[in-house]
Amino acid sequence: MTDVFYFKTEIWVPLYTGVKAESLQEFYEALLSVPNGSLLYHLYINLFNYHNLPTMYTNSFAYWFQHIGCDALAEKISSIDPTRYHDLEALRERLIEILSEHKEDCAKRQASPFYFMDIYREVIDMGEHATSLEELIKGIEKSSIYSLFHHLITSKIDNKRVINDYSQWLMSMGYPKKAELIEALDLYALNLYEVKSLILEILKDDKT
Repeated sequence: MTDVFYFKTEIWVPLYTGVKAESLQEFYEALLSVPNGSLLYHLYINLFNYHNLPTMYTNSFAYWFQHIGCDALAEKISSIDPTRYHDLEALRERLIEILSEHKEDCAKRQASPFYFMDIYREVIDMGEHATSLEELIKGIEKSSIYSLFHHLITSKIDNKRVINDYSQWLMSMGYPKKAELIEALDLYALNLYEVKSLILEILKDDKT
């Protein structure tokens, strides 16, 4: 029986949690309890909006730490690749571990507040599906980057699965090499327009 790939996309609406931090200790305490949607927003929004932070740092946590003068902590947080996580609680634990290691480095720093955001997410069925490689290619060609974001990143979190939707389907259809190459793409170093082009190259390559 042929597996069916259903194309989906998602929308985000930012929400304020009502939680803010004006010191590293307050940030640490907030991180213990803010909802998972806050982690999703602050660590993935730069990917969702195709790298829009006006800084060398890759997420808004690291940007704030750099802003208050905690450069070593900013570097450490920025080095986390959230696309390699499929469990936000594991990601939270990693953040807490790093903060614990650096709490004394800039414990007395005071700065403008960090406002923790949350998101309202809605996953939308696009009404398109694929039952062959050719149909998958056509569907991805028509897909927005927000659809790619869903299938490559948040679907793994939603399903607690280590492999992205495209690769999962390609494996089931007998294209393990294509699946492996797509899963290996560095989503953190590229924007999603570049990722889309590379995925289509992989899918159209008769040698893989």
